[in-house]
Amino acid sequence: MIAGMDERGAGSLPVWFSATARFALYTEDAGYYLPSVSVYTFKATDHAGALGRALELGRAAEQAYVNAHGVRVRVALVEVESINMIGDDLDGAEVFWWPGEEQDASPYAWDHTFTPERSTQHTAL
Repeated sequence: MIAGMDERGAGSLPVWFSATARFALYTEDAGYYLPSVSVYTFKATDHAGALGRALELGRAAEQAYVNAHGVRVRVALVEVESINMIGDDLDGAEVFWWPGEEQDASPYAWDHTFTPERSTQHTAL
């Protein structure tokens, strides 16, 4: 059990949570659509408070603007997909996992050598 929490995930001391939020970015003329997922970390005292904070963060990311072509663009929070209690320490905590699509055959030989040190990172501002 996490310090400050009972078995229901409620307590008086805030702990770290993560929330996965799904967004839709689309144009008024229906000519463009981009789904996206964001993961937020924050502190809350229980799951209900965590949902409230996730909604607050997601709604703060919503916006509407006119693009360079004069078309209105909307970024809208579609849903909060998950709320996960991380605990007291963020160091090394996994805050997002995506399983991908299952395939019938592996694209890798069993003894394939991976080179993660050559990775190209994508950074969100």
